[in-house]
Amino acid sequence: MSILSLNVRGFGSAVKWRYVKETIRKEGIKMLCLQEVRMNNFSLNLCCKLWGDNDIDFLYSEPSNGSGGILISWHKMFFQCNSNIINRRFIVFSGWSKEKNIPVVVVNVYSSCILHEKTQMWKELLEIRQRDPCNSWCILGDFNSIRNERERKGVNNVRGNKREMQSFNNFIDNMELVDIPCIGRKYTWYRPNGKAKSRLDRFLLSFEWLQHWPGSKQYITKRQISDHCALVLKSNVADWGPKPFRFLDIWQENKEFEDFVRSKWDSYLVQGNEILVLKEKLKMLKSDLKGWNKDVFGYTDKLKYEILRKIQELDSRDDEDGLDENRIIERRELLSQLQVINERNESLLHQKSRALWIKQGDSNSKFFHASIKWRRMRNEIKGVNCNLSGNWMEEPNKVKEMVLDFYKKKMSATEDIGVRLDNVVFKEISESKNRFLTDPFDDKEIKEAIWNCDSQKSPGPDGVTFSFIKNNWSFLEKDMLGVVKFFHKEGTIPKGCNASFITMIPK
Repeated sequence: MSILSLNVRGFGSAVKWRYVKETIRKEGIKMLCLQEVRMNNFSLNLCCKLWGDNDIDFLYSEPSNGSGGILISWHKMFFQCNSNIINRRFIVFSGWSKEKNIPVVVVNVYSSCILHEKTQMWKELLEIRQRDPCNSWCILGDFNSIRNERERKGVNNVRGNKREMQSFNNFIDNMELVDIPCIGRKYTWYRPNGKAKSRLDRFLLSFEWLQHWPGSKQYITKRQISDHCALVLKSNVADWGPKPFRFLDIWQENKEFEDFVRSKWDSYLVQGNEILVLKEKLKMLKSDLKGWNKDVFGYTDKLKYEILRKIQELDSRDDEDGLDENRIIERRELLSQLQVINERNESLLHQKSRALWIKQGDSNSKFFHASIKWRRMRNEIKGVNCNLSGNWMEEPNKVKEMVLDFYKKKMSATEDIGVRLDNVVFKEISESKNRFLTDPFDDKEIKEAIWNCDSQKSPGPDGVTFSFIKNNWSFLEKDMLGVVKFFHKEGTIPKGCNASFITMIPK
């Protein structure tokens, strides 16, 4: 999936024509969306020349008094248009994605600068969205609006536009769209003298669109032929390797879970110090839990689909001829199973969303889905800039090499660290305070420290939460206490026992 959006500020010059044509070829564009084309009687012949291909179709909104002009053009190998809505401020493409074999709606927007005209356009789009049965939406273009003060710089009275910003954010929320993260520049429009800049252009995607193209990102390219930058929507799913293990709270609701974990834990025979023993036991338990989860819980989505199918068959039979006693009992059991699966899925979504301020049981699965999607997109490493070449790198192996090389240099020791403590007088603590700090931990103290930790949190990258430790304390106690007391006595952690994830936090 690759879609190009650009406010060209008039498409009559050969330079702009050449730039768009080259971008289509270079980026592998499947759909082209231009704003402010300012050309009358834009034809299919011109579209085909622009693409360098005859298997092209288009929709066009004519300019008014030499201003405006909106174009959506697509390759018929990838898209099919079934219906459309065209007016001077937007074009709605309603059709089919042949790549995914699903219905999609793409809207190309060229918004007015006047607030009441913007709000009228947002109202019209919301009404179309509510009427349309398709859920996979992509709205793009020049919105002539910002979402917050950080999206505008060098323009007077930014704070005076709070009403407009709030209205724009309400529109996005009401449309149930996501403003996906940007790669490249921070702003999309620049005044010719460079003193003012704003993010006026963007891609807004529905959650359903992101389910079909989960790796969607919007790239803001360098400004070349217009005071607006071209935006390219791409969907690239990179393989960053195996996913970390995560302990699921829903497992503990299974009646067989505790006995399964206890029997496995007691069966592990590991030689070594207390920390190494715990590490190896947890490693073996994770492997056994993965198999147990597959056998006992299975694939809940497939199981739910099968249960719903059986319920539908029984309901249809009941509508026609009625059900005997056995069939009524069967349907009751299926409904009970469906309730269990729904509760299980809700618990899983609640844990993945990390929305701890919402009470589990609110049945707000759509909110949880949205939280998970947004958190993953926000936290995902899109790529890195190479300091030497200045090139943007996205290939996982190259990114891993660059990160490893960076931290190797960062953490390497030098012969002279440049720090001297000569003639420094340190304050001393009393002997009683020293004994208090160095005394061995007692069992009660260790348990209190563990119980004071949030049950949803994991103390390390192994994915084992404090909830698991607390609920299975009866047979984990000996190993947990042994680990803390060994560390206090020896003051060392065996190699491989203190692994951690490096988190890259954007500035």
